[in-house]
Amino acid sequence: MLKIRNGRDFVGGVTMICVGLLFIWFGRGLEAGNSFQMGPGYFPTMLSLLLMAIGALIIGQSLLVDAEEGEPEAWNWKAYLLVILGPVGFGFLLAGLGLAPTMLLLIVGVATASCYANWRHSILLGLFLSVCSVLLFTKFLSLPVSAFGPWIPFIGELF
Repeated sequence: MLKIRNGRDFVGGVTMICVGLLFIWFGRGLEAGNSFQMGPGYFPTMLSLLLMAIGALIIGQSLLVDAEEGEPEAWNWKAYLLVILGPVGFGFLLAGLGLAPTMLLLIVGVATASCYANWRHSILLGLFLSVCSVLLFTKFLSLPVSAFGPWIPFIGELF
């Protein structure tokens, strides 16, 4: 009988498989198509299958490799809450603030959950990724997303 040697990795792998199955279930009505004629469900389905495969690999590793010795770490509820609420906040703020400020707020906000991140680095990373996101999505890919939204009228009109 197999013994779970690393419970944290085992739970993480099972969670990844469950999330992958959940997204496949949510997208069950979308036509996947094939590799040459991709439908709207192709990319989410492939990402879900990839997530499930990585989860299975992590489960396999948890059965073979022992966990590190030491004191178990306390649960960082602030980190879990911020990492889960970050994308939700991104979805709510994107239309009003625009891509650049929303990215900056998301990155700086989620970085506060880490004990290793400091404010200067988080703000610099947020600014860099905001500029890169605006260039990539609005200029190179021509997606219909504005750099600054209607909630920032004095800058939103410039772009």
